[in-house]
Amino acid sequence: MEAKKDLKDIAEVIAGYSFRTALRGKEDASMLVLQAKNILDNSVVDEENLDSIDFENYRSKAIVKKGDVVVSSRGSFRAGSVSLESKNIIAASSVYILRIKNESIRPEYLAIYLNSIEGQKQLIKSATGAAIKAIQKNDLENISIAMLSVEKQEKIIRLYHTSKKLQKALIQKTNLVNNINEVVINKLLNN
Repeated sequence: MEAKKDLKDIAEVIAGYSFRTALRGKEDASMLVLQAKNILDNSVVDEENLDSIDFENYRSKAIVKKGDVVVSSRGSFRAGSVSLESKNIIAASSVYILRIKNESIRPEYLAIYLNSIEGQKQLIKSATGAAIKAIQKNDLENISIAMLSVEKQEKIIRLYHTSKKLQKALIQKTNLVNNINEVVINKLLNN
């Protein structure tokens, strides 16, 4: 059995920025906003579809950096690793930023772990609220993370990516079979 550490011991947990008004997208704006909707189910961040806003006057630690892991703070607790190199991304309040301080933890591994059955059990157990579950910063900081060797983390990351590729191929194959069935059925119905 591997050792475990509290999240606060391996990463700084940073709350996203609370905007005072609704976000309105704007082309060619100065800042991109990372929201919970940008954290995809496959442990990555959809960096292509971040909303742009004009936002200059801020004093916030919620600026996202490459290598950060982000976790949605309410609803379904998805985690994703950030690979985009940009100085102009701010996390919204629907997201926590996990800035790894322990170099022996890979960001992708942390995101995969938080999305795993074990990680999700801990997140859901720590969540509060009746209709929409939310997790408080101090509860997130106390989530236990399995401390694996870098080699084991890399194996998990490779296995995870391989399984996602296989799932994608299987979905494509299923869609192809369904399309063939539809064509055959239509031909038989119309003859």
